Order: sequence, then structure tokens, then C-alpha cells
Amino acid sequence: MTALHRAPSPRSPLLLAFAAACAPAPATTATDATTTTTATDATTEAATAAETTAATDPLPLPPPGEFSLLTYNVAGLPQGISSSNPEVNIPFISPLLNAYDLVLVQEDFYYHAQLAADAEHPYQTTPWREIPDIVDLGDGLNRFSNYPMSDHQRIGWGACHGQLDCASDCLATKGWSFARTTMVEGEDGARVDIDVYNLHMEAGNCPQDLIIRQQSAEALAAEILARSVAHGYPVIVAGDFNLRENDPEDVAPFNAIMQGAGLTDACQHLECGTILIDKVLTRDGATIALEAVEWQIPPEFVDPEGAPLSDHNPVAVRIAYTPI
Repeated sequence: MTALHRAPSPRSPLLLAFAAACAPAPATTATDATTTTTATDATTEAATAAETTAATDPLPLPPPGEFSLLTYNVAGLPQGISSSNPEVNIPFISPLLNAYDLVLVQEDFYYHAQLAADAEHPYQTTPWREIPDIVDLGDGLNRFSNYPMSDHQRIGWGACHGQLDCASDCLATKGWSFARTTMVEGEDGARVDIDVYNLHMEAGNCPQDLIIRQQSAEALAAEILARSVAHGYPVIVAGDFNLRENDPEDVAPFNAIMQGAGLTDACQHLECGTILIDKVLTRDGATIALEAVEWQIPPEFVDPEGAPLSDHNPVAVRIAYTPI
């Protein structure tokens, strides 16, 4: 069943870090660019010193726009271990990704070549491991983008719990990835850069899992504030949170991310009425506002018999950006 929710009227107005490359070559890292000129006041007979003032010419404002984002846990563990049927289903998923401007996937472990086979996005990340090792599956976090990405990084949570119990989180290096994504880059200098975080949080409900989720949530919020908010970049955080805001055990870590980093849940914003562990969160930047204007579980991610292609629902959000 498709759940589709639109805004009534879209407004226009640490953890272990290891670098990974984007393919093709990414855009250069965005910087806050301003042009500074110096003006000297004309002196008069009564003046004792010339006054110097710095005038800053602001860059042109980019036009408002929007893009589509998909977050999807594709259940790419090996066949027989996965809760889905990845050998059959992931080739079905691949061409469906092309309907979305930016795709963030989780559990992209063993079948990345099949997932990327029919994806036409010009910017795609390189997996942590091209050939996963059962003792190190990698993080399973990848992205497909119609927009250039820079400074792509993969960051582990730094702790895990459970090998063959408590959701077996230690079989993978769960964590989050980061890339600054350039939606607009005009010849006049106008640009829209959005810091996009893709994450997969600790699963399981053993006591140690709860502790790790809380610690991870707090660390992520602090990283978002330091890496993005402090420099004025708008933010998107999406992925498999393994958190439900109506679960008493999940309230504290969910609030640690939401309130700690000042984020807005797209589903809650649009009153979608659905609670999933797969979420899309946004935050305005200093000069660019973000707003989710449509949220849905897209209906096309099913096999020919109508069965889901993963054990997770895909979540698609249309996001508008507006200069402020």
C-alpha cells in the first residue's frame, strides 16, 4: 500500500574515521566564499586618521528548487543469511533507483555490483570493500546521486554488541557516512551545498545495545553541530535509525539526535501517520532553508508477485530548498 503525504502548500519563503572515494571524481570541497573590498574614507582637515571599513559583497542567491531522496535498507547480506532474497531482488531494485535524484542505501554488502548495474546516477560512492569478508562486511552505506559530492567519509560508531546474538551488530562496521552535495553551482557563484549523512544504527534490544545507541546518537548530534551547523550548511540525515519514537526505549536516543542537532523529521512534519525505523531528517542552513514537501513509501519496490524487495520499506521524500 502506498502512503503518500504532501505539504498543504510547499513554502518557498569519534570515533573511527576512514576516507572513501566517490566515483566519478567529486566536486571540490565547498567553502564559504565572499568577496571583500576595502574602502577608505576621504580625509578632511579635521581628521586625525583615515577610517578603513571592510565591505562584503554577498554572492548571488540561487533560485529555489527541489529534489527527490530515497533511503532504503536493501538487505544485502549473503543469500541465506539475509532476511530477504537479495540474489533475486537486488537486480529488481537497481533500475528503480533512477527515479530519485539522491539515493542512500544501507546493508549494501554482498551485491553492490548488482545494485549499481542499472543505476544511471553519474555520482556513486565506492563500497568500503568491493569483496566483503565475513569477518568485516564493511558499513554497507552507499549513495547514488545526480549531483556532485565532495569530502565523502565513512565513520564507525566505535562500539558494537553481538556476534551471533542481540542482532549480531558486530558482523558489520555500522556507522554513518558524510558527503557535501552540491545541488546548484552557478557560473555567477551562486550555489546550494547540503551536508548529507547516511546512517545505520545499532540494532538489538539487549542492555548493551541500548547503551551504544544512546552514545552513538549523542556523538552523531555533536558531529553534525561541529561539522555542518557551525559552518552554516543545511543538513539531511537519513537511513536506518533502528529507532521508533513510540518505543519507550528509543525516545532518549531519538531525541538526542533530533533535539541535539535541531533536526525535523519529514514524516512528522507532513503528519504521515507512519512510524518506521527508516527516517529522513532535515535542518536549515544559514542561507538555505530545507522543507520536506512530500513523503511516501513508494509502491514500485516489489517483485512480479507483489512481494517486497527488502525486509525494510523504502522511504521517498521530496525536499524543497529556498534561499533565506
